[in-house]
Amino acid sequence: MESPDLRRRFNVGMAAWVIVSAAALIFLATPLTGTGAPDFLVAVQTQLRAALVSLAPYLVVGALGAAVGLAELSKTFSDYPREAIAARWGQYLIWLNAAAAMFAYFVARIYTPPETNSVLLILAVGLGFPALIRTKFTYAKELDGEGSADSSVNIGWLYEQFQYLCKKQIDLELMSYRRMQVDRLMGRFLTVQELYQTAVYTLNARATLTAEEEAARLDELQKAIDPKLPADLARLNLGLLILELGGVSYVDLLTRAKSMEAAAAAGGEEVSVDAAVKELRELPLADLQALALGALTAPEDQARVKSLCEPVPGIPEVTQRASVARLLADRVGAKTAQELARQRPSPAH
Repeated sequence: MESPDLRRRFNVGMAAWVIVSAAALIFLATPLTGTGAPDFLVAVQTQLRAALVSLAPYLVVGALGAAVGLAELSKTFSDYPREAIAARWGQYLIWLNAAAAMFAYFVARIYTPPETNSVLLILAVGLGFPALIRTKFTYAKELDGEGSADSSVNIGWLYEQFQYLCKKQIDLELMSYRRMQVDRLMGRFLTVQELYQTAVYTLNARATLTAEEEAARLDELQKAIDPKLPADLARLNLGLLILELGGVSYVDLLTRAKSMEAAAAAGGEEVSVDAAVKELRELPLADLQALALGALTAPEDQARVKSLCEPVPGIPEVTQRASVARLLADRVGAKTAQELARQRPSPAH
């Protein structure tokens, strides 16, 4: 199964929610009475307005709970917040926070007097409940202050376990995504020197790093180019550093720039690199390896192809095929790569 494009999932999901929400608001805000609209449509609008008034407190409380989940994801995965939110388990965490907050409001509404101010109740539940389920109450503390014999009630234990599960699953999903981005960089910059120069520029271009953070990153760069490390491992580490420093959009910029240079060198071909890669990656890995080794004659390119095709635990074959296809398209040009792909028989389904 191909690793998902998490940014695309995020963008499509957000666009769908915005469109649906906007359409619903326009329908509810547009008066239909006296406009000659069908009676059933007027009745539907009236009922939806009444339902919205009844559900509004739950929606507000749910939104506050979801905002807390979003904040947790953004803080935990600060380098990839958008991708973490788009991940499947990231969405589970957000929906759990929203559903739990709405259920808490439902219970509170039952047991509070009818005259209770709804706004105050919404704020109390929406802001207080997320804090409550994350709280550990200590009712007896040992005198020496070590804390090993404290008596406490950890209300948030169950939520902590679910939070840990979500964090682990999101990290595993992001591992494949990060590897895909690093492979894109390695397909554009073949040598350690090229990647190192790009990493140093990326570090210098960051404006929000403190002096301590910049020194720590520079130390990581120096360790990444240790002559004792294998070249492929050094390139992987440098690619990951560039991704973490610059982000996915920066990687897109770097890879697009290299693709444009390759297209210009090939005479301004009209076929896009992405289109060629899409066709090439449909080939079986063995066929794609043979195709790449036959088309690429440079020793470093052949070594790179063989390295990409070696089985690696945790790396799906589709990622390997995409990496080889990207390397081939970059080296021979998109048009030539597409022609090579079409000369091969389509894989059996």
